[in-house]
Amino acid sequence: MGMVDLDEIRGEVDSALAGFFDPATLAGGIEPHSDDMIEVIEGFVLTGGKRIRPVLCVLGWLAADPEPRCRAPLIDLAAGLEMFHAAILIHDDVMDRSATRRGRPTVHRVMADLRAGTEQDGEWYGTCAAIVLGDLALAWADKLTCRRLTADQLGRVLPQIAQMRHEVTVGQYLDLQSAGGRSADADLAEMIIRYKTAYYTVYRPLSIGAAAGNASREVTRVLHHYGMPVGKAFQLRDDLLGVFGDPLVTGKPVTDDAREGKHTALITHALTAASPPQAMKLAQLWGKPDITEAEVDTVREILTATGTVRTVEHLITDHHRAALAALDTPHLPTEVADALRTIADQAVERDR
Repeated sequence: MGMVDLDEIRGEVDSALAGFFDPATLAGGIEPHSDDMIEVIEGFVLTGGKRIRPVLCVLGWLAADPEPRCRAPLIDLAAGLEMFHAAILIHDDVMDRSATRRGRPTVHRVMADLRAGTEQDGEWYGTCAAIVLGDLALAWADKLTCRRLTADQLGRVLPQIAQMRHEVTVGQYLDLQSAGGRSADADLAEMIIRYKTAYYTVYRPLSIGAAAGNASREVTRVLHHYGMPVGKAFQLRDDLLGVFGDPLVTGKPVTDDAREGKHTALITHALTAASPPQAMKLAQLWGKPDITEAEVDTVREILTATGTVRTVEHLITDHHRAALAALDTPHLPTEVADALRTIADQAVERDR
């Protein structure tokens, strides 16, 4: 097994996604008058994105089968996860009422603008169209995932994919249900992290790839012990970036998380550690529908003054160390372990 090149894997996944949108590939499955649907989803999928889930899926397979006979089924499976992620993001942006994603207009905004100035309500059309386009991306994810796997591989992979979809949907619901509640319930914040990110972003893509490669129990166990802390660290970094990140880098306004009142570990810790005046101010601002950037500055000051930022940074460091310790094992190919270390580093040190 040669060196695992993460950029090469991303390139292969991007090529598979671009190839999927080729008219010859989609022929027979698309009706007339739906070109705009294809163009909008294609633009969304092929522009930006870290591709962390497909990369981890490939690494999970290579952990189980370092020299796969053919890479095409593996890359399609990984690309299918990215297509599924696009479906999740399209719907997530509707729920969060986000105007931008990756520095570009979100799908519901693009679709709304197509009807701007007409008799039809552009905003409502955009929302409805985004729901439909997200569903279509979900169907395409299945098409990509299944088109090259053997029956045996599908038998191992499909239960893992079903579990991933269950987990991320439950996580989305908990996130939606708890938003704006201004609760100090740390257990709920931990559950949301576990379902929305630790499982969905890191462990489940690894386990799906590992299942396709017919991984041993030992390999699956190592991937779990690595994936869970990396996923938690990834989400905690996301929470910090949601308030302290540079919008020009993250591609999203810093007001989004605050406006939605996201129930994050940041907020639960701050509410617990805050003085009564700080807690009252935070409760007033977090979840305020029309929060301004100046008010987000006040939120930042409270998060810093309560020691919340320092505490979360320490948690990220602890999760990072736990993930690296899990890789100290003879059960993974050296090249895969090295690539997973790189991904763990990138998950905690990123600025977007």
